[in-house]
Amino acid sequence: MNIINKILNVDDYYFDVFMSISEALAGFTVNELQSTGLAEAYYTYVMKSLEAATFVEFLTVSKNILEKSSDEDQLKKAIQTEIIANPGMNDIAGKVITMWYLGTWEGAYINDLSYKEGLVWNLMHSHPPGAKQPGYKSWNIKPVNSYS
Repeated sequence: MNIINKILNVDDYYFDVFMSISEALAGFTVNELQSTGLAEAYYTYVMKSLEAATFVEFLTVSKNILEKSSDEDQLKKAIQTEIIANPGMNDIAGKVITMWYLGTWEGAYINDLSYKEGLVWNLMHSHPPGAKQPGYKSWNIKPVNSYS
């Protein structure tokens, strides 16, 4: 019970592990993830959506991977062997990645901001239609990677 109470404190070490493994899985820096304004909301949402023991196991495996890896290549290999190759861990990792990119968990939006702040929009150099407009006269600027 003590470890569960510890996780409920978002200022806790486990939050840092969650953000660090999210960075490794999503390919965006912790600062970029934090700038969505959703880091704490996502952390608490995942915690409520998974059984406590399952979330603790995912965070413990993640912590061990992060501590053992001295460079990017080691981290990628460790994620591959200890998270991706493990069906249960792979399922959680996939849900975490989808959450950051699309703002959804098992097909449902997490909150009002999650659609707007999905990382997919940054990746596409776009904006979420109907939610965040691109800006005045933006139609006059050629898209990124435009070959026309």
